[in-house]
Amino acid sequence: MIKIKIFNPVEGKNRIAFTGFLVLQNMLRDYSIELTESDDFDYAFIGAHDILDKKISLEASVEYGMKNIEKYGKGGDCFLFDSSDSTSLMAAYEVLIESNSKFLFKNQLLKNREDYKEKTAFNKWFFGKESDLNLGYDISEEDWGRIKLSGWNLGYMAPQGFRPEVQTWHPVNQNKTIDLSAIYSAHHRPDSNHGAENASYYMKHRYGAWDVIGEDPGYSFQKDKLPYQEYIQSLYQSKMALSPFGQGEVCYRDFEIFEFGVAMIKPTMDIVNTEPNPYIANETYIPVDVDWKNLNEVVKKMLDNPKKMSYIIDNSRKVYDELYSAHNFCMYWYNFFANLSGVDSE
Repeated sequence: MIKIKIFNPVEGKNRIAFTGFLVLQNMLRDYSIELTESDDFDYAFIGAHDILDKKISLEASVEYGMKNIEKYGKGGDCFLFDSSDSTSLMAAYEVLIESNSKFLFKNQLLKNREDYKEKTAFNKWFFGKESDLNLGYDISEEDWGRIKLSGWNLGYMAPQGFRPEVQTWHPVNQNKTIDLSAIYSAHHRPDSNHGAENASYYMKHRYGAWDVIGEDPGYSFQKDKLPYQEYIQSLYQSKMALSPFGQGEVCYRDFEIFEFGVAMIKPTMDIVNTEPNPYIANETYIPVDVDWKNLNEVVKKMLDNPKKMSYIIDNSRKVYDELYSAHNFCMYWYNFFANLSGVDSE
């Protein structure tokens, strides 16, 4: 039996990282994984709340993480969990290397370690390069082997609880009146990461889609921010829905779009890896350029192919049902520990 101690499991961003372990802790025992509160443990799980602090300088944040690893990591190997929204390794990578912790787990990563070399705003590839904190990482093959996917992402979470247990697929509306729903929040309150302003990059990306749509793109649309229930009503009336990046690539909207039977248009996810991974271009979502330049062209092309839209809607739900389950999450971690100890995995 593998014994895990999770420190501060519901504090801040830790809740996102550790919800699966907490919700499924009884089931995990059947997979030889036990959560413990005692000091007799094999592995210390330490989350983003305790390994980084974006409100202080990058150097101070690394020092903060190091102190907490020293505080919590006694008695077992440290597994670090950065459940931040994006593939960025900012602050977490520095702590991994300096602390010599065993692994760093992310909900999503860039597929190729070489893609981390290029310096971008806050190490976010989709934010561009014009910031006061451009970061890139030349990751060795050995260290890349210590950076892993967590087996968890926002697709497992819903306002009602553990999404695979509460998920219902609404009947697909056969009388849709809106070609494209572009309803989301584009404004971001003033914010900074390690002393560098970052809200403008979020807004540039999201407002950028609205700018490309314009006032008369040649199809019907709704754009703006609406109260949640009005947004859901608009979504249900839409043939396609736009899901831009926010502070990260994966967001709750992706799965709301699946839920209400709409074809999702999203900036390409081809270089992003997550587990489970429901993002299959032209199979579960419709990819567009990150800068939105081909958005109107893609929308019009899909409007001419309703069968393809219908296929994407049905297939996105099928893929979700195949990938997201309590068993799959437990097996992910069973196999991880089996491979770690040299036992045959399933």
